[in-house]
Amino acid sequence: MVLLNSYRFLLLDPVSSATGILNMPFLMREAIQMRLQKRVDDIENGYRQNVGIVGSTGVGKTQLLCEFFQSLSRSSKLLPIYVKAETIDGQQLMQQWMGAVLSAVMLDRTLNIPKTLTGLLREGEVIIPKTVTAVKHLQRLLRQGKNSLAIKELLMLSGTLARETGKKVVLMIDEFQALEKLPAPDPFLLLGKQMMIDKEVLYVVTSSAVDRAREIFREKLSLLFGNFEVLELAPFGYMEMEQYLATRMPAHRWSLELKKFIFHMTDGEPIYLDLLLQRLEQVEVREFPQDVSPSVLLDAFCQELFDRRGRIALLCENRLEKCAHLAKYRGPYVRAMLALSQGRHKLIPIAAFIEETVAETQKVLKRLVEDGLAVKSGSLYHVPDFLFRFWLREVFQKRHALFLPEERILRKHLFDELNRVLDLCTRMSEEDLGLRVEALLKEFRNDGVEIDQKKMSCPQFSEVVLLKHLPHSIFSLLGRGSRGRWLFYLSSEWIGESEIEKVVADAKRLIKIQRKVLVVLGGIDQNAKLIAQEAKMQIWTLRTLNGLLDLYDLPKIILPSHQGIHESQEIHESHVGSVAQELPALESR
Repeated sequence: MVLLNSYRFLLLDPVSSATGILNMPFLMREAIQMRLQKRVDDIENGYRQNVGIVGSTGVGKTQLLCEFFQSLSRSSKLLPIYVKAETIDGQQLMQQWMGAVLSAVMLDRTLNIPKTLTGLLREGEVIIPKTVTAVKHLQRLLRQGKNSLAIKELLMLSGTLARETGKKVVLMIDEFQALEKLPAPDPFLLLGKQMMIDKEVLYVVTSSAVDRAREIFREKLSLLFGNFEVLELAPFGYMEMEQYLATRMPAHRWSLELKKFIFHMTDGEPIYLDLLLQRLEQVEVREFPQDVSPSVLLDAFCQELFDRRGRIALLCENRLEKCAHLAKYRGPYVRAMLALSQGRHKLIPIAAFIEETVAETQKVLKRLVEDGLAVKSGSLYHVPDFLFRFWLREVFQKRHALFLPEERILRKHLFDELNRVLDLCTRMSEEDLGLRVEALLKEFRNDGVEIDQKKMSCPQFSEVVLLKHLPHSIFSLLGRGSRGRWLFYLSSEWIGESEIEKVVADAKRLIKIQRKVLVVLGGIDQNAKLIAQEAKMQIWTLRTLNGLLDLYDLPKIILPSHQGIHESQEIHESHVGSVAQELPALESR
């Protein structure tokens, strides 16, 4: 059995390696590492369950995969193969794949592994002659232009290697959605068929295009013997961010307002936090603790978002540059991204903004979704990265609308806008939760949305009334509209059995209620959850509510007073093929 190192480290910065590796616990990453270990144990014992890891760019998927690869490379029973699918084109991807397969058997033999495919073939002839023969046959097919046959041979290589060596193979494909560039009509259909055959190969794949990856898992790879257990590597929660700030910058003291502001702006994305803190570290700091100045933090944001050498700005520009590869004329795609950043989330308003027909706008949005630049949530389109949206709206668009080569006024505008957001975060408190939920409900326009793979209805309300407070900081809202009356109960505290019984009793007093929703921001006891479900109450967690707030461009709710107690209670689901199952190991954020 291979014992994986406990995954408590995450290399955050692909732009610069100056930060190194963080030495601190991250619950989500540990849970996924434990899950990977279980899957390794399973395949050694004759049972296979493939794994898909999804998450936003920069959250640490590649580093997680590299750590996993290093752990397995010391095994005498397993052969790890790592394929980076994001390459220049399909031809390079096939070269990378062949080289990765041939390299796998040389990890424990020599440190001087050949760096060319020719060298690998020469070295491998003695060790794995059958696999080398298969690779040479594949190369002949490519020279003959028989691409579909060549790709079938490519996907068979891992199974050939497993049979020849008598070892189990763990095939890791980083950003596997990029397999679409392979020169075949449907590479994932071919992959699925091969997975059914190669039961000695464990597939572990990652993807930053979360929606596209889930679609592939659901429609292409939901197989009898090849289902994927899909795990999400999420950004930091508030508690993890606090730990990160304290560990990374021990000589700095952060006020509650600044912590809420930086979490609001970055959404806990590790790469953004890392780059901002690198910028702050350049400011002279004495050995004794000192407070982080709001003006210094705002200036760090300005440098990263506005200055030409700002690395967050470069990341955003690189992401937007994908639009140039979607079509000959990238204008409609860029304008669609700007429309989304300005709060236009439905097809017709977006079409009006980009001045295209509805049919053409649908094509534009479909391509943006397929390439991970936007997501489709029911009837709404959305850019889930808040800081990227902010950069599009406050930096990119304003810079391109400037008539004179004078950008100082734009930088001042950016500083003022950041200051306004900081003031908003300072003024937001738990006391106004009811008003914030009321504001959300008034945004609904009979929308169908999807949050965490769950479809939800958001009816238009003609009136939303804050009814009253119940014991234990629970208050209720009543929404009236053409689809009936909806009753909402909201609590920022932990809900136990006694609290839920009071809620259920209160709900029985009202008649003609179309739907009852319990919003549990501080978490809920399992028995209390069952009682709520028996009372036909729909349950929204803090994650659900924040997902809705973000869809409607409203500030997310941050509850720092609860992060040390109940932040780890929220449930993350694992999707095995197309069937959703609860995964206790990932109930960690």
